[in-house]
Amino acid sequence: MKREFDVDVLVAGGGTAGVAAAVGAARTGATVLLIERSAFLGGEGTHAGIGAFNGIYTCGENPQKCVAGVSDLIQEEMDKLSPKATEIIISATGNKNVQFKPEYLKVALDNLMDRFQIPYFLHTTLIEANRADDRITSVTCFDDEGTFTVLARTFIDATGDANLAHLAGAATVWGNEDGKVMAATLPFRLAGVDTSKDMSPAAVERAVKAGKEAGLPNLTRERGFIQKMTGSNEVMVLLPSVIPQGISAEDITQMEKFTRGQALYYIEAFRRFMPGMENCELTMIGPSIGFRETRRIVGRYTLSAEDVLGRRRFEDGIGRGGFKPEIHLGLNEAATYLDVPHGSYYDIPLGCLMSIDTDNLFGAGRLISADHQAMAASRVMGTCFATGHGAGVAAAMKAKTGNVDVPAIRGELERQGALI
Repeated sequence: MKREFDVDVLVAGGGTAGVAAAVGAARTGATVLLIERSAFLGGEGTHAGIGAFNGIYTCGENPQKCVAGVSDLIQEEMDKLSPKATEIIISATGNKNVQFKPEYLKVALDNLMDRFQIPYFLHTTLIEANRADDRITSVTCFDDEGTFTVLARTFIDATGDANLAHLAGAATVWGNEDGKVMAATLPFRLAGVDTSKDMSPAAVERAVKAGKEAGLPNLTRERGFIQKMTGSNEVMVLLPSVIPQGISAEDITQMEKFTRGQALYYIEAFRRFMPGMENCELTMIGPSIGFRETRRIVGRYTLSAEDVLGRRRFEDGIGRGGFKPEIHLGLNEAATYLDVPHGSYYDIPLGCLMSIDTDNLFGAGRLISADHQAMAASRVMGTCFATGHGAGVAAAMKAKTGNVDVPAIRGELERQGALI
């Protein structure tokens, strides 16, 4: 039997950007379907276990909240589940972040989608995008029962890797001007850690260098982050890394196999050379590698490093970006940061979310149209809430009217609590 669905807005990808897009679109009154190939929602926050929303607040001293709306709803859902699900912290780099426990995020996102009665299909792989002239008409998806078709008026690519855009033949780019992308990292969790000890990047570096000197193999990055939660002896470690050359099944298999093996050697180095880690126990690797940069759409406007560093404002701004460029091009050193004025933000223009050559395709999350350095700032999950929310409202209003009315989109975003 042929399976077919017909909605106003199809959202591909269930990370923070995808969920924000689905909620934003549904709250305008549009019919929405979200598809996600994994077993749960949350993107890098759950698939790679990255337990902090960077970019909700501006960087450095006197942090100001610059992202609101759907992000607030998600934090509220997590806090309903447990008073320990989230906390505000000052990171090792001096920024105010919302730290969270990934397992609670999974359930909170389920609850939020149910709250707004938004259908979503997990375990669903996008395999084809069908096109007529400059528009996508439908997508073909695969699950364990076979294939099905989704027709929609507008489409949002929130896959992280611009997979929908790629399948639809829309213009995309890979990495920087030299075709290089930032390092991908596979986090792992440890329990039994004495978090009263020094867990700073400098302490990590001392332990890793000692491990290398002791002959432990496969230790690449020397300086990384350990995320800890108040009152818990469990931490998240961001160290095992690799530079992606592609994102085919062959590529990702090799990257994940390599970084999983790395994790065990990092743990051995910690046990031997890092105070507080003597009795640590591995509780989880991954479950999947976290990409910082792969494909991006080519939009009607490309956000530039100058826009980000100059904290530029735009008349068609649909959200704010508060983070600074954090660039991970090397494996043996820490990230490079490009400083921005403390307590400041830049606008994200709607043109960054709109495909240059596919009229009804919007992008959300780390794949929006941005140059390499600008993307190093806009890719963080806090900002992904903002771009997802903006894409959802814009796509819903275009689906209903056929037009992109910037004042109306901005007005609806403000009605939904976004900061623009």
